[in-house]
Amino acid sequence: MERRSLEHQGRTRTWIVVEGDPGTLLLVLHGSRQSGNVMRNFTDRTFEGLGPTVAYPDGVEHHFNDLRTGFNESARRLRIDDVGFLRRVIEHHNPDRVIGCGFSNGGQMIMRLLFDAPGLLDGAATFGASMPVESNTCVSVENYAPTPLVAVQGTADPLVPYEGGMAGIGGDNRGETRSAYASAEFFARLNSCAGRESSTSGALRIDDFTGRFPVRLITIDGFGHMVPVAKQLDARLGPGTDEITGGEVIRRFFFDGRTR
Repeated sequence: MERRSLEHQGRTRTWIVVEGDPGTLLLVLHGSRQSGNVMRNFTDRTFEGLGPTVAYPDGVEHHFNDLRTGFNESARRLRIDDVGFLRRVIEHHNPDRVIGCGFSNGGQMIMRLLFDAPGLLDGAATFGASMPVESNTCVSVENYAPTPLVAVQGTADPLVPYEGGMAGIGGDNRGETRSAYASAEFFARLNSCAGRESSTSGALRIDDFTGRFPVRLITIDGFGHMVPVAKQLDARLGPGTDEITGGEVIRRFFFDGRTR
């Protein structure tokens, strides 16, 4: 593990790197009130050992300036250019392939990259983050470039409602979001997916929208607001699961089937 930094917008921006295959970069973005190092421990290092080099960037004051107009943290008020920062992190590593992965606020930032930096990512993965409704976004759909995407959401998420509605941390409103399924359908339409296949296994339901740029929604019944890992986390985030880990999600979607 190494810590790296660069200057951007007059600030020293930092990230943690766990070296792997330099040809593929897995960019892992933390959630609200976290950091790259917290994310690494929060996810039980589930994204390491898959093969790629893994980078854990740090947001400004523990947040990324994501795509929601309802987002009102300092990263938004300070007009932090996280799109530019993350582009520079990727350029620093100069990989052939980039997979962007984010949890909660980090997942919303991954979605912002899909619209404000189209083509930067070769694949995207979100955990506990559904696409906001149109009135709660600050990006243009016209800028989007089709990108394979896998999304994981739990039906017992206390912060991002699985069926859609107002999202937030306690009274800290984040605006209205689509349901998990409507979010997957939204990206499937943008990716021109032609069909849908569904399967269930235990607490998992998998909806695959098929095509050149596939979209997968993994629903975990009774699961809360976290990345699935094989350890107990804060009960305030909701129930955990032993059905799957975040690393397995990435491996199965992006490496076993070699999406793109």
